[in-house]
Amino acid sequence: MEYGLIFFLLFSIITILNGYEYYDDMRAVKQQMLRKYNVDAVPKSSSNVSLVVNATLYVMALSGLDEKHQILSMSVFWVIRWQDVIFKWDNTKYKNVKEMTVKVRDLWVPDVFVVNALKDMRVSRLDENEYVNALSDGHMTWYPSTELMTSCSVDISKYPFDIQVCSIRIESWYHNSKHFVLKPGNPGIDFSESHFLENGEWKVTNLTSFAYNYTDYLDNTTFYTGIKYLITLKRRSSYHLLTTGFPFFILMFLNTLSVIIPTECGEKLGFCMAQFLTVIVFLTLVAQSMPVSSLTISHFTLVIASQILISGFSTLIVAVSIYFQNKSENKKPPLFLQILLTPILYLQNVTKNPEKEEIEEHTITWKHFDERVNCILRVVLFFNIGVSVSLYAIFVLIN
Repeated sequence: MEYGLIFFLLFSIITILNGYEYYDDMRAVKQQMLRKYNVDAVPKSSSNVSLVVNATLYVMALSGLDEKHQILSMSVFWVIRWQDVIFKWDNTKYKNVKEMTVKVRDLWVPDVFVVNALKDMRVSRLDENEYVNALSDGHMTWYPSTELMTSCSVDISKYPFDIQVCSIRIESWYHNSKHFVLKPGNPGIDFSESHFLENGEWKVTNLTSFAYNYTDYLDNTTFYTGIKYLITLKRRSSYHLLTTGFPFFILMFLNTLSVIIPTECGEKLGFCMAQFLTVIVFLTLVAQSMPVSSLTISHFTLVIASQILISGFSTLIVAVSIYFQNKSENKKPPLFLQILLTPILYLQNVTKNPEKEEIEEHTITWKHFDERVNCILRVVLFFNIGVSVSLYAIFVLIN
């Protein structure tokens, strides 16, 4: 029992002494490194050699894409790596210290800006709680994170089957390519598997990145480097088909009811007017979620706008039909209306019994006009349904 207690005490003492030794070595290394360190100077070995900075972007969550204001919101963090030839120490002298964390404000970090960000463009905020992981051979790893809001040009022409490609561009502003160059890491952009959350409206289908150069605005011979991350988003269309597409087709089929409602019924004109106003309100509701832009217009919006034209045309035809029915049969239509209707009557009489052709050749009445305009209305409404359904089916199959 006594030997066990003695062994435990000796083990505890040795552990404590090793802990103090590690602490002393860590403090000695930091003091030695930071004493001669200049946070404003690029830590490279030669003026002719550019420091290579590798930056990998990891997506933690896609907050959403605001199409109306064209803003992409994401939770991201970068893994930025480079080799600092100044901040390195002898592993043989400080055997216990192989790596350490150093505050960002005490080290040189690349000046990286998200140039298409709407706020907080600078990646290096020099926050008190930000650290860089430093290895003894000078390899540095920095993990800046942010809730990123960037501009994204939205093309809604294929809504609700649209695919959007948004970009995140980071550039170095104060140091040109002679000082350091930005390059995508391996991989350049990826999901953070332990953090990523799916978005209910958008699905990320592709992530790519590439480096690019740009020249100074005043000096075209000076080059700066940057990285462009491309994020491809595909809209999850199920919700929009249920809440937008389905009601629209119901409204379109209801338009055809104006054909079977008798003109003598006083509610026919009221029904057409109600349909006309309903389609206008429906278009207004859909337009509220669309970007205010004339560069791209949704095909679906154009189809709804065409239904406004069809509903207006139906209302006009019904009003004209009521006007014709209220005309006296004893009064003949004006000459110009008779001339306008004669070719239609002639084509119809050709297909009829030849014995009746002479009887109906010169008998143009207001009733004829009523029958013809209602026939035109039926043709337009059924043609509209056929074309709209066919185009919509083709559009769904393609996407």
